[in-house]
Amino acid sequence: MPKLKLDSLVLEQLENLGLVPFNDTQMRLSSGIKSGQNLWMVVEELEELEQSIAATLLHKLKSSFEDVARAVVLVPSKVEADRLEELFQQLGKHTDLRVWTAYEGPQILKQKEDIYFGADVVIATPKRLNELLNIEGFNSSSVQTLILYKAEALLKVGVTAYTQRISDSFPLKQRLSITLNKDTKVRTYMDRYAHPFNEWPL
Repeated sequence: MPKLKLDSLVLEQLENLGLVPFNDTQMRLSSGIKSGQNLWMVVEELEELEQSIAATLLHKLKSSFEDVARAVVLVPSKVEADRLEELFQQLGKHTDLRVWTAYEGPQILKQKEDIYFGADVVIATPKRLNELLNIEGFNSSSVQTLILYKAEALLKVGVTAYTQRISDSFPLKQRLSITLNKDTKVRTYMDRYAHPFNEWPL
């Protein structure tokens, strides 16, 4: 098993929480995020990859920088957003990275204030992030990494227009899609927004 190469304090927190060693799938996602490549992963288990997302983005971003987000994770619902945000808080106690969630329910103006005045990572549902874009509550100009977590759910009818608008408004940088199957809608998305991209497994 290759050695997990992450910031020592992130590794220490992973060990304290009993979240290591990473399996092959977690290692592949971590490597993909660190390398900046465009990647489509089809996996059997999604939730275990949340640890890879949080730990590797903490490693990659390291500390706060300016006031605009550099990484965005799109998720289907509040459940995934809150779970990821908790992992960022647990693993990133040593950093000053600002991690915010945005989803339907809480007042949008409060979310706008949180994000607009300082964010490094934003974990959001496509609909709410679109609403923030509409009221100039999110600056996408510095986003370097966009992760579609449960991408097939983010590209289904009724949601895909939000996901595509977000992708159109972001710089053409790193895109990662994580799915449970080889959905043709995800392939079409990756061909449009992440060409060329790698697939895992082949």
